[in-house]
Amino acid sequence: MYGRRARLGVLVPSAIVATEPEFNLMTPEGVSVHYHRTAFRGGGLKDLEKAETGMLDAIEPLMHIQPSAIAVSGTALSFVGGYASDKKLIEKINEKYGDVPATTTSTAVIEALKRFGVKKVAIATPYMEDVARAAAKFVEDSGIEVLNFNWRNKKTALEISEIPLTELPALVAEVETSESDAILISCTALHTVEAIESLEKEFKKPVVTSNQATMWNLLRLVNVNDKIEGYGQLFREF
Repeated sequence: MYGRRARLGVLVPSAIVATEPEFNLMTPEGVSVHYHRTAFRGGGLKDLEKAETGMLDAIEPLMHIQPSAIAVSGTALSFVGGYASDKKLIEKINEKYGDVPATTTSTAVIEALKRFGVKKVAIATPYMEDVARAAAKFVEDSGIEVLNFNWRNKKTALEISEIPLTELPALVAEVETSESDAILISCTALHTVEAIESLEKEFKKPVVTSNQATMWNLLRLVNVNDKIEGYGQLFREF
């Protein structure tokens, strides 16, 4: 039976092509993941704010599978309203659909960083500058100091998806400092999970990425605690 251990529902911004392939790599036996898309191509802060409208209604088809837990994927979609806006979104989901376990990518990222005990972090992003600054502020407001962050001024999710894995070490090297406790690579549109292990070896510290953290958080919400190899310390240790 598909999903005999858990059925996970994931709301995906419509132009993001990384979510399904990366989540499927990290899905353990007995768990099924089911996706629905909400219209969003990417952009700056104003585009993200518009995309928030209608997300609650877009979740409704996912409820037809009676999911064990659901996630609103898309880091920027859940941090654009400022710190704690993601928690408010989860509360609204529960008000509308009942107390199904729910998370957002931003919630998952902060949970992952705090599970490592991170006090100081370096953030690598492909975003527009205003979105990168909003991401850094969100993390700072969670109580974690952001030492450095960058951006690549990629406006659309499809542009971001074209960044190859081979460019990630350089993206991280721009922000990494010996003082950071971990590295956060923020953006669900960016292909990252197959590079996490090599990045951790190169920079000798934990690497948290948006898709990795979201899948990890979803699985832990439904008490699927498998230690999955190949996708970083987060899955192995927590």
